[in-house]
Amino acid sequence: MLLKKSLLLATSAAFMLMLASACSNSTSTDLSDGDDDEVTTISASTTELSGPMRGTLLRGRTYQMTGDLIILPEEEIRVQPGVTIIAQRDPQSGIGFQITNEGSFIAIGTAAEPILLSVPEADRTEANIFAGLWGGIQGSETTKAIVLKHVRMEYVGAIGGEGNARAGRIRYGLWTRSDQTEVVIEDSWFYGSKDDFFRPVGGKLNIVRNVFEFMGEDGGDIINVKGGTVGNVAYNLVIGAATNAFKPSDDGSSTIQSNIGIYNNTILNSGFRRAGTNRGSNINFEEGARGFAYNNILVNNKNGLRVLASADVANVQYDNNLKYGSHQEMVDLFLNPDSVTERQPGDIFGGVGENNPLFVNYDVDQFTFEQFNAGVSQPRAMNIVGGYNFRLATGSPAIGAGRTNFQPVSVQFTLTGDAAPTILPPSADLGAYPVNGGGLTQN
Repeated sequence: MLLKKSLLLATSAAFMLMLASACSNSTSTDLSDGDDDEVTTISASTTELSGPMRGTLLRGRTYQMTGDLIILPEEEIRVQPGVTIIAQRDPQSGIGFQITNEGSFIAIGTAAEPILLSVPEADRTEANIFAGLWGGIQGSETTKAIVLKHVRMEYVGAIGGEGNARAGRIRYGLWTRSDQTEVVIEDSWFYGSKDDFFRPVGGKLNIVRNVFEFMGEDGGDIINVKGGTVGNVAYNLVIGAATNAFKPSDDGSSTIQSNIGIYNNTILNSGFRRAGTNRGSNINFEEGARGFAYNNILVNNKNGLRVLASADVANVQYDNNLKYGSHQEMVDLFLNPDSVTERQPGDIFGGVGENNPLFVNYDVDQFTFEQFNAGVSQPRAMNIVGGYNFRLATGSPAIGAGRTNFQPVSVQFTLTGDAAPTILPPSADLGAYPVNGGGLTQN
């Protein structure tokens, strides 16, 4: 960590030695008091990221994260299009570094110049999908904002090091811990997570038009909502989640009730890497949460949409969802007996092989039930987008079957300009790819 020397520090060599020693453990997230002298301002010559920093990562450049990158309260790091951040590992402990965000992390790429948050290229292998090679973005009670637009983020979930809020435990890819934190995730691509990809313990969310692949080894959700979280999850493509794609819960101490709108998503092949029949696999409302689930396409998941008796059942609405199962065991759990979910007038589902959503290029019946139950040995093609095209072909029962007479959950964001959320209305076509092109554009 670079420290600006003041006259006061220069008078005390012993103090400097103690300070340098305290800062040498790059896996620690013990933070300073935010003194201006403790923060390095990123410059045109910066190539390595470590310790408390502020400023802008410049367009098209590659930066090596050689320690935990720390954003102190009231500080901000902006990431321009085309930036690559490579998270290294501590040479002694082998623990991957993380972005500790107590302020604002604003990463805004473009379709032509996405931002990459990853690990060294030699480590980007299929064998490392669940290795959890770095710690992702870890928030705190003071975190103001996390904005990811046109970002690819991969191989997250390493165990936290000494001094980390999750020391000795698996870190989530993203973690927020305040009901005032604003999280905007749009037009991004996420691949490979050891456990939960995103655990918001409170926050204001807008998560739209993203792709999620290979999330969770033998457990974990893609978005595991806890108490104090409000927002919308829409027009996302999920393939291969270990447990749930989206799980709203109000568990926690916040006085703000979790309220999540989940609409126009496409969720496939999820839930089978988590053992047990009493787990969700696509959308799962529980523990006092409220919200709604409309216009989703749910294909070959372990369970159907689940609303548990512990949810705020009177304030959970769901309808106009298409459920498809290639195998009887899937169809049998469209209405899971451990939930209070009931068939709704606009729902589309029937027996085995009925109501094929007719994707442009994807065979929904290509995998055996034994392959779904193969745990981490599932076929790779079951968990990735690859060359598939999940847009709707002519004649799809999902076209025109949606509900449009509702509004997204109202959330008061303070983010402005290019960091502001894109609030999307519902579509009359089910899933992430309405035929008018107003949803997900990736793939």
